[in-house]
Amino acid sequence: MIKILFIHHAAGWGGAPKCMVNLIKDLDPAKYEVEVLLLKDSVVASKLTEFGIKYSIAESVFYKKYYRFFAHSEAGYVKWYDIFSLVFLGISWILSRYYFADKELVRHRFDIVHLNSSVLTDWLAPAKKRGKVIIHIREPFRKANFDILHHFFKSQIRKYSDRIIAISNDNAKRIAIADKTNVIYDYCEISKGSINVNSYGSKKVLYLGGSSTSKGFYTIVKALDYLDKEVRIYFGGSYNISDKPGSIVGFFKYYLSNARKRNAAIHKIFNHPNAIVIGLIYNVNDYLNEVCCLISPFSVPHFSFPVVETHFQRKPAIVSDVEGMKEIVEDGKTGRIVPVNNPIALAEAINSIVSNTAKSKLMGEEGYRIAMNKFTPQNIEQFERVYNQLISK
Repeated sequence: MIKILFIHHAAGWGGAPKCMVNLIKDLDPAKYEVEVLLLKDSVVASKLTEFGIKYSIAESVFYKKYYRFFAHSEAGYVKWYDIFSLVFLGISWILSRYYFADKELVRHRFDIVHLNSSVLTDWLAPAKKRGKVIIHIREPFRKANFDILHHFFKSQIRKYSDRIIAISNDNAKRIAIADKTNVIYDYCEISKGSINVNSYGSKKVLYLGGSSTSKGFYTIVKALDYLDKEVRIYFGGSYNISDKPGSIVGFFKYYLSNARKRNAAIHKIFNHPNAIVIGLIYNVNDYLNEVCCLISPFSVPHFSFPVVETHFQRKPAIVSDVEGMKEIVEDGKTGRIVPVNNPIALAEAINSIVSNTAKSKLMGEEGYRIAMNKFTPQNIEQFERVYNQLISK
Protein backbone atom coordinates (compact mmCIF):
# COMPACT_ATOMS: atom_id res chain seq x y z
CA MET A 1 0.00 0.00 0.00
CA ILE A 2 1.51 3.32 -1.11
CA LYS A 3 0.70 6.23 1.21
CA ILE A 4 0.31 9.58 -0.54
CA LEU A 5 -0.09 12.94 1.17
CA PHE A 6 -1.51 15.66 -1.07
CA ILE A 7 -0.89 19.24 0.02
CA HIS A 8 -3.30 21.87 -1.22
CA HIS A 9 -2.71 25.58 -0.81
CA ALA A 10 -5.70 27.75 -1.78
CA ALA A 11 -9.14 28.39 -0.31
CA GLY A 12 -11.25 28.69 -3.48
CA TRP A 13 -12.96 26.00 -5.51
CA GLY A 14 -11.41 25.97 -8.99
CA GLY A 15 -9.40 23.88 -11.41
CA ALA A 16 -6.63 22.82 -8.99
CA PRO A 17 -8.83 21.35 -6.22
CA LYS A 18 -11.32 19.91 -8.75
CA CYS A 19 -8.58 18.03 -10.55
CA MET A 20 -7.00 16.89 -7.30
CA VAL A 21 -10.36 15.45 -6.18
CA ASN A 22 -10.85 13.73 -9.55
CA LEU A 23 -7.41 12.15 -9.27
CA ILE A 24 -7.85 10.94 -5.69
CA LYS A 25 -11.31 9.49 -6.36
CA ASP A 26 -9.98 7.42 -9.26
CA LEU A 27 -6.88 6.00 -7.58
CA ASP A 28 -7.21 2.32 -6.72
CA PRO A 29 -7.96 2.21 -2.95
CA ALA A 30 -6.46 -1.28 -2.77
CA LYS A 31 -3.08 0.15 -3.84
CA TYR A 32 -3.05 3.74 -2.55
CA GLU A 33 -3.88 5.26 0.81
CA VAL A 34 -4.48 8.97 0.36
CA GLU A 35 -4.82 11.95 2.69
CA VAL A 36 -5.01 15.67 1.90
CA LEU A 37 -3.39 18.35 4.03
CA LEU A 38 -5.17 21.67 3.53
CA LEU A 39 -3.27 24.83 4.41
CA LYS A 40 -6.55 26.78 4.65
CA ASP A 41 -9.98 25.80 6.00
CA SER A 42 -12.37 26.45 3.13
CA VAL A 43 -14.97 25.10 0.75
CA VAL A 44 -12.36 22.55 -0.36
CA ALA A 45 -12.78 20.80 3.00
CA SER A 46 -16.52 20.41 2.47
CA LYS A 47 -15.94 19.04 -1.02
CA LEU A 48 -13.45 16.48 0.30
CA THR A 49 -16.01 15.45 2.91
CA GLU A 50 -18.65 15.15 0.19
CA PHE A 51 -16.49 12.67 -1.71
CA GLY A 52 -15.34 10.75 1.37
CA ILE A 53 -11.69 11.80 1.04
CA LYS A 54 -9.63 11.84 4.23
CA TYR A 55 -8.14 15.23 5.03
CA SER A 56 -6.73 17.39 7.80
CA ILE A 57 -6.19 21.12 8.12
CA ALA A 58 -2.84 22.63 9.04
CA GLU A 59 -2.74 23.04 12.83
CA SER A 60 -0.35 25.96 13.02
CA VAL A 61 -1.81 29.44 13.47
CA PHE A 62 0.87 30.53 11.01
CA TYR A 63 -0.93 28.80 8.10
CA LYS A 64 -4.39 29.71 9.34
CA LYS A 65 -3.75 33.45 9.69
CA TYR A 66 -0.44 34.64 8.29
CA TYR A 67 0.86 32.36 5.55
CA ARG A 68 0.75 33.49 1.93
CA PHE A 69 2.09 31.21 -0.81
CA PHE A 70 4.68 32.75 -3.15
CA ALA A 71 3.19 32.52 -6.65
CA HIS A 72 5.49 33.09 -9.58
CA SER A 73 3.54 32.45 -12.76
CA GLU A 74 2.63 34.59 -15.73
CA ALA A 75 -0.87 34.77 -14.26
CA GLY A 76 0.29 36.08 -10.90
CA TYR A 77 3.63 37.36 -9.64
CA VAL A 78 4.87 40.17 -7.44
CA LYS A 79 6.01 43.25 -9.32
CA TRP A 80 9.51 44.50 -8.52
CA TYR A 81 8.19 47.82 -7.19
CA ASP A 82 5.86 46.18 -4.66
CA ILE A 83 8.55 46.00 -1.99
CA PHE A 84 6.11 45.40 0.88
CA SER A 85 4.62 42.29 -0.75
CA LEU A 86 8.04 40.94 -1.76
CA VAL A 87 9.32 41.24 1.81
CA PHE A 88 6.14 39.78 3.34
CA LEU A 89 6.02 36.82 0.92
CA GLY A 90 9.74 36.23 1.33
CA ILE A 91 9.46 36.04 5.12
CA SER A 92 6.41 33.78 4.82
CA TRP A 93 8.29 31.44 2.44
CA ILE A 94 11.35 31.26 4.73
CA LEU A 95 9.30 30.57 7.87
CA SER A 96 7.37 27.83 6.10
CA ARG A 97 10.46 26.30 4.46
CA TYR A 98 12.66 26.20 7.54
CA TYR A 99 10.22 25.68 10.39
CA PHE A 100 6.44 25.41 10.03
CA ALA A 101 6.21 22.96 7.09
CA ASP A 102 8.42 20.51 8.95
CA LYS A 103 6.20 20.76 12.05
CA GLU A 104 3.13 19.92 9.98
CA LEU A 105 4.72 17.04 8.08
CA VAL A 106 5.95 15.28 11.23
CA ARG A 107 2.29 14.60 12.08
CA HIS A 108 1.78 12.53 8.91
CA ARG A 109 3.03 9.20 7.60
CA PHE A 110 3.57 8.97 3.86
CA ASP A 111 5.70 7.51 1.10
CA ILE A 112 5.02 10.33 -1.37
CA VAL A 113 4.12 13.99 -0.93
CA HIS A 114 2.16 15.33 -3.88
CA LEU A 115 2.33 19.15 -3.91
CA ASN A 116 -0.76 20.33 -5.79
CA SER A 117 0.75 23.52 -7.25
CA SER A 118 4.02 25.10 -8.29
CA VAL A 119 3.46 27.78 -5.61
CA LEU A 120 4.41 25.24 -2.91
CA THR A 121 8.17 25.42 -3.41
CA ASP A 122 8.60 26.13 0.32
CA TRP A 123 7.38 22.56 1.03
CA LEU A 124 9.84 20.80 -1.27
CA ALA A 125 12.86 20.48 1.03
CA PRO A 126 10.92 19.61 4.22
CA ALA A 127 8.97 16.90 2.34
CA LYS A 128 12.13 15.54 0.72
CA LYS A 129 13.52 14.66 4.17
CA ARG A 130 10.66 12.21 4.76
CA GLY A 131 9.78 10.68 1.40
CA LYS A 132 9.49 11.12 -2.34
CA VAL A 133 8.22 14.46 -3.64
CA ILE A 134 6.07 15.33 -6.64
CA ILE A 135 5.31 18.92 -7.57
CA HIS A 136 2.35 19.54 -9.87
CA ILE A 137 2.96 22.45 -12.26
CA ARG A 138 -0.55 23.80 -12.76
CA GLU A 139 0.50 27.36 -13.56
CA PRO A 140 2.47 28.86 -16.48
CA PHE A 141 5.82 29.35 -14.75
CA ARG A 142 7.19 32.82 -15.36
CA LYS A 143 10.21 32.52 -17.65
CA ALA A 144 11.81 35.98 -17.76
CA ASN A 145 15.50 35.51 -18.54
CA PHE A 146 16.77 37.99 -15.95
CA ASP A 147 14.23 37.13 -13.27
CA ILE A 148 16.06 36.14 -10.07
CA LEU A 149 12.95 34.53 -8.59
CA HIS A 150 12.48 32.35 -11.68
CA HIS A 151 15.96 30.89 -11.29
CA PHE A 152 15.64 30.52 -7.52
CA PHE A 153 12.31 28.66 -7.58
CA LYS A 154 13.46 26.54 -10.50
CA SER A 155 16.62 25.57 -8.56
CA GLN A 156 14.45 24.47 -5.62
CA ILE A 157 12.28 22.34 -7.90
CA ARG A 158 15.30 20.78 -9.61
CA LYS A 159 17.10 20.04 -6.35
CA TYR A 160 14.29 18.66 -4.18
CA SER A 161 11.57 17.22 -6.43
CA ASP A 162 11.72 13.56 -7.42
CA ARG A 163 9.15 14.07 -10.16
CA ILE A 164 7.45 17.01 -11.85
CA ILE A 165 3.99 16.69 -13.36
CA ALA A 166 2.99 19.44 -15.80
CA ILE A 167 -0.61 19.87 -16.94
CA SER A 168 0.43 21.00 -20.43
CA ASN A 169 3.36 20.96 -22.83
CA ASP A 170 3.65 24.73 -22.47
CA ASN A 171 3.98 24.43 -18.67
CA ALA A 172 6.60 21.71 -19.11
CA LYS A 173 8.66 23.85 -21.49
CA ARG A 174 8.56 26.76 -19.06
CA ILE A 175 9.92 24.76 -16.16
CA ALA A 176 12.51 23.22 -18.55
CA ILE A 177 13.60 20.26 -16.41
CA ALA A 178 12.85 17.60 -18.99
CA ASP A 179 14.60 14.70 -17.23
CA LYS A 180 12.19 14.92 -14.28
CA THR A 181 8.98 16.00 -16.01
CA ASN A 182 5.90 14.10 -17.15
CA VAL A 183 3.11 15.90 -19.01
CA ILE A 184 -0.22 14.53 -17.79
CA TYR A 185 -3.36 16.41 -18.71
CA ASP A 186 -5.96 17.22 -16.10
CA TYR A 187 -9.17 15.38 -16.83
CA CYS A 188 -12.92 15.43 -16.24
CA GLU A 189 -15.37 12.81 -15.21
CA ILE A 190 -17.44 11.98 -18.29
CA SER A 191 -20.91 13.47 -17.91
CA LYS A 192 -23.71 10.90 -17.89
CA GLY A 193 -26.45 13.48 -18.31
CA SER A 194 -28.10 14.34 -21.60
CA ILE A 195 -27.06 17.38 -23.58
CA ASN A 196 -29.62 20.13 -24.06
CA VAL A 197 -29.62 20.29 -27.87
CA ASN A 198 -31.72 23.45 -27.80
CA SER A 199 -28.89 25.29 -26.03
CA TYR A 200 -26.90 25.51 -29.27
CA GLY A 201 -29.42 28.14 -30.28
CA SER A 202 -29.10 29.95 -26.96
CA LYS A 203 -28.07 33.59 -26.94
CA LYS A 204 -26.24 33.13 -23.64
CA VAL A 205 -22.52 32.54 -23.07
CA LEU A 206 -20.61 31.81 -19.88
CA TYR A 207 -17.54 33.47 -18.33
CA LEU A 208 -16.05 32.12 -15.07
CA GLY A 209 -13.02 34.28 -14.29
CA GLY A 210 -14.38 36.85 -11.86
CA SER A 211 -12.75 40.29 -11.88
CA SER A 212 -9.28 38.87 -12.50
CA THR A 213 -7.22 40.90 -14.95
CA SER A 214 -5.29 37.82 -16.09
CA LYS A 215 -8.53 36.03 -16.99
CA GLY A 216 -9.57 38.76 -19.40
CA PHE A 217 -12.19 40.52 -17.29
CA TYR A 218 -11.57 43.99 -18.71
CA THR A 219 -11.58 42.70 -22.27
CA ILE A 220 -15.01 41.15 -21.74
CA VAL A 221 -16.36 44.29 -20.07
CA LYS A 222 -15.29 46.36 -23.07
CA ALA A 223 -16.69 43.74 -25.45
CA LEU A 224 -20.18 44.19 -23.96
CA ASP A 225 -20.63 47.38 -26.00
CA TYR A 226 -20.07 45.52 -29.29
CA LEU A 227 -22.39 42.56 -28.72
CA ASP A 228 -25.64 42.01 -30.55
CA LYS A 229 -28.41 43.25 -28.27
CA GLU A 230 -29.99 39.80 -27.72
CA VAL A 231 -26.69 38.27 -26.47
CA ARG A 232 -26.24 37.76 -22.72
CA ILE A 233 -23.02 36.97 -20.86
CA TYR A 234 -23.24 35.12 -17.56
CA PHE A 235 -20.50 36.55 -15.33
CA GLY A 236 -19.39 33.82 -12.90
CA GLY A 237 -16.80 34.34 -10.18
CA SER A 238 -16.10 36.92 -7.49
CA TYR A 239 -16.89 40.62 -8.03
CA ASN A 240 -16.08 42.55 -4.87
CA ILE A 241 -16.01 46.34 -4.80
CA SER A 242 -12.84 47.71 -3.16
CA ASP A 243 -13.28 50.31 -0.45
CA LYS A 244 -11.82 53.74 -1.03
CA PRO A 245 -8.49 54.31 0.75
CA GLY A 246 -8.47 55.72 4.25
CA SER A 247 -4.73 56.21 4.58
CA ILE A 248 -1.68 57.17 2.51
CA VAL A 249 -0.59 53.51 2.26
CA GLY A 250 -4.11 52.55 1.29
CA PHE A 251 -4.14 55.30 -1.32
CA PHE A 252 -1.08 53.90 -3.09
CA LYS A 253 -2.38 50.31 -2.88
CA TYR A 254 -5.75 51.40 -4.23
CA TYR A 255 -4.32 53.01 -7.33
CA LEU A 256 -1.38 50.67 -7.95
CA SER A 257 -3.77 47.69 -7.84
CA ASN A 258 -6.15 49.29 -10.35
CA ALA A 259 -8.92 49.10 -7.74
CA ARG A 260 -10.60 52.20 -9.14
CA LYS A 261 -10.65 50.72 -12.64
CA ARG A 262 -11.92 47.38 -11.33
CA ASN A 263 -14.71 49.05 -9.35
CA ALA A 264 -15.89 50.88 -12.46
CA ALA A 265 -15.87 47.66 -14.50
CA ILE A 266 -17.84 45.80 -11.82
CA HIS A 267 -20.43 48.57 -11.67
CA LYS A 268 -20.75 48.29 -15.46
CA ILE A 269 -21.54 44.57 -15.53
CA PHE A 270 -24.19 44.99 -12.85
CA ASN A 271 -25.92 47.60 -14.98
CA HIS A 272 -25.25 46.56 -18.60
CA PRO A 273 -28.19 45.01 -20.51
CA ASN A 274 -25.94 42.30 -22.02
CA ALA A 275 -24.56 41.15 -18.65
CA ILE A 276 -26.02 38.81 -16.02
CA VAL A 277 -23.90 38.47 -12.86
CA ILE A 278 -24.25 35.00 -11.30
CA GLY A 279 -21.27 35.21 -8.89
CA LEU A 280 -19.51 32.16 -7.46
CA ILE A 281 -21.05 28.92 -8.69
CA TYR A 282 -20.34 25.24 -8.12
CA ASN A 283 -22.84 23.78 -10.60
CA VAL A 284 -20.80 24.71 -13.66
CA ASN A 285 -22.22 21.92 -15.81
CA ASP A 286 -25.76 23.18 -15.27
CA TYR A 287 -24.78 26.52 -16.80
CA LEU A 288 -22.76 24.88 -19.58
CA ASN A 289 -25.85 22.89 -20.48
CA GLU A 290 -27.80 26.12 -20.83
CA VAL A 291 -25.42 28.37 -22.76
CA CYS A 292 -24.19 28.32 -26.34
CA CYS A 293 -20.48 28.47 -25.48
CA LEU A 294 -17.82 29.41 -22.92
CA ILE A 295 -15.53 32.43 -23.17
CA SER A 296 -12.07 32.31 -21.58
CA PRO A 297 -10.08 35.28 -22.97
CA PHE A 298 -7.00 35.16 -20.75
CA SER A 299 -4.54 38.02 -21.04
CA VAL A 300 -1.56 35.85 -19.98
CA PRO A 301 -0.45 32.31 -20.89
CA HIS A 302 -2.72 29.71 -19.38
CA PHE A 303 -4.22 26.25 -19.69
CA SER A 304 -7.91 26.80 -18.93
CA PHE A 305 -9.57 23.82 -17.23
CA PRO A 306 -13.11 25.22 -17.74
CA VAL A 307 -12.50 24.81 -21.48
CA VAL A 308 -11.98 21.08 -20.92
CA GLU A 309 -15.22 20.92 -18.91
CA THR A 310 -16.95 22.80 -21.72
CA HIS A 311 -15.84 20.32 -24.36
CA PHE A 312 -17.24 17.47 -22.27
CA GLN A 313 -20.57 19.27 -22.38
CA ARG A 314 -20.22 19.31 -26.20
CA LYS A 315 -19.93 23.08 -26.33
CA PRO A 316 -17.36 25.27 -28.13
CA ALA A 317 -15.11 27.75 -26.34
CA ILE A 318 -13.80 31.18 -27.31
CA VAL A 319 -10.29 31.84 -26.02
CA SER A 320 -7.45 34.29 -26.60
CA ASP A 321 -4.26 33.44 -28.48
CA VAL A 322 -2.01 33.19 -25.42
CA GLU A 323 0.56 30.41 -25.09
CA GLY A 324 -0.96 27.11 -24.00
CA MET A 325 -4.48 27.62 -25.33
CA LYS A 326 -3.87 25.89 -28.66
CA GLU A 327 -3.38 22.62 -26.78
CA ILE A 328 -7.09 22.61 -25.92
CA VAL A 329 -8.83 24.71 -28.59
CA GLU A 330 -8.52 24.38 -32.37
CA ASP A 331 -9.59 27.58 -34.08
CA GLY A 332 -12.68 27.03 -36.21
CA LYS A 333 -12.93 23.34 -35.19
CA THR A 334 -13.61 23.26 -31.46
CA GLY A 335 -14.08 26.97 -30.87
CA ARG A 336 -12.54 30.30 -31.74
CA ILE A 337 -9.14 31.79 -30.89
CA VAL A 338 -9.12 35.59 -30.92
CA PRO A 339 -6.31 38.14 -30.46
CA VAL A 340 -5.49 38.80 -26.82
CA ASN A 341 -6.88 42.00 -25.22
CA ASN A 342 -9.06 42.69 -28.26
CA PRO A 343 -12.66 43.35 -27.15
CA ILE A 344 -13.99 43.94 -30.68
CA ALA A 345 -12.60 40.63 -31.96
CA LEU A 346 -14.00 38.88 -28.88
CA ALA A 347 -17.45 40.39 -29.40
CA GLU A 348 -17.42 39.46 -33.09
CA ALA A 349 -16.54 35.84 -32.23
CA ILE A 350 -19.35 35.68 -29.66
CA ASN A 351 -21.86 37.19 -32.10
CA SER A 352 -20.75 34.74 -34.80
CA ILE A 353 -21.12 31.58 -32.67
CA VAL A 354 -24.38 32.71 -31.09
CA SER A 355 -25.92 33.40 -34.51
CA ASN A 356 -24.85 30.08 -36.10
CA THR A 357 -26.52 27.17 -34.30
CA ALA A 358 -25.30 24.53 -36.76
CA LYS A 359 -21.68 25.66 -36.56
CA SER A 360 -21.83 25.86 -32.77
CA LYS A 361 -23.07 22.27 -32.59
CA LEU A 362 -20.38 20.99 -34.97
CA MET A 363 -17.60 22.66 -32.98
CA GLY A 364 -19.05 21.35 -29.72
CA GLU A 365 -19.16 17.78 -31.03
CA GLU A 366 -15.56 18.01 -32.31
CA GLY A 367 -14.42 19.38 -28.95
CA TYR A 368 -16.08 16.43 -27.24
CA ARG A 369 -14.41 13.94 -29.60
CA ILE A 370 -10.95 15.38 -28.86
CA ALA A 371 -11.62 15.61 -25.13
CA MET A 372 -12.55 11.93 -25.06
CA ASN A 373 -9.07 11.14 -26.38
CA LYS A 374 -7.06 13.50 -24.15
CA PHE A 375 -8.87 14.43 -20.94
CA THR A 376 -10.63 11.32 -19.60
CA PRO A 377 -10.11 9.30 -16.37
CA GLN A 378 -7.89 6.97 -18.39
CA ASN A 379 -5.13 9.47 -17.52
CA ILE A 380 -5.15 7.96 -14.03
CA GLU A 381 -2.93 5.20 -15.38
CA GLN A 382 -0.18 7.76 -16.06
CA PHE A 383 -0.33 9.04 -12.48
CA GLU A 384 -0.19 5.53 -11.08
CA ARG A 385 2.89 4.76 -13.20
CA VAL A 386 4.64 7.80 -11.74
CA TYR A 387 3.77 6.80 -8.15
CA ASN A 388 4.85 3.20 -8.69
CA GLN A 389 8.13 4.19 -10.35
CA LEU A 390 9.04 6.50 -7.47
CA ILE A 391 8.46 3.82 -4.85
CA SER A 392 10.33 1.15 -6.84
CA LYS A 393 13.50 3.25 -7.03
